[in-house]
Amino acid sequence: MATKEFKNADSLLSVTLLKNNLSPSDNSFIGHVTRNVITLSNLIANIAEKNEGLSSYTIEHSANLLSDEILKACRSGYAVDVLGLGTLYIALSGAVTGEKPNGSSIPGFKICFSPSAKMRSMAENIKVDKIVFADSAPSFDKIINVFDQNEKHILKKGKGVRIIGTKLKIMGDDAGIWFAPVDEKNEAIKDETKWVLVSSTTISMNKPKTLEFYVPDELEDGNYRLVIKTRCGSGDKLLKSLATGFSSVVNVVS
Repeated sequence: MATKEFKNADSLLSVTLLKNNLSPSDNSFIGHVTRNVITLSNLIANIAEKNEGLSSYTIEHSANLLSDEILKACRSGYAVDVLGLGTLYIALSGAVTGEKPNGSSIPGFKICFSPSAKMRSMAENIKVDKIVFADSAPSFDKIINVFDQNEKHILKKGKGVRIIGTKLKIMGDDAGIWFAPVDEKNEAIKDETKWVLVSSTTISMNKPKTLEFYVPDELEDGNYRLVIKTRCGSGDKLLKSLATGFSSVVNVVS
């Protein structure tokens, strides 16, 4: 008989949040729960540990018998109460069409699960252990004035700039680099018509981790935030929506 190892598994619930680019609000996110799977072997080990009189193999055999009977009942068209946790039932997988529908008009079937009151109550009392923000936006690690190699965020008009960071590559017809004037709180102004676009012809290096370009001559002296909009995804794949990243404040001088 092959040896099977039963291990205990402790899972902590975490939620990953991704900014909702379809919402006008800056504080809207799309979230999903990280799926940490506990296997049948894990469950068996947990039960055996708490019940010394039961062997792991006896528990496994009982679980397999239950599994076989549940499948048999579903195959026969029954809805099945699964250990008081909820009901497995069969539903149509799509709409039925046709002037006179018959058996061949059925698109197919799918298995659905309706949780019991006990399961719904359990879900209401779950606590989140960790929240992870998944950010697809370009990030700025360094802004270097190529003219004198300073990193003091003082840039000269008509001179080169090097940005070091991640997800910087300009990709997509609507992508680009802008200098956005800042307001009294040093935030980029909302009126994008007043942002100054960096000409694509002055971009000398366009890589995911490095951008090099020239500061537009038409900029007025003052404070700005660099804005990068791109569809750069992992492996040079195009994102479906633009990702936008803002730098810290830079000072442009003549």
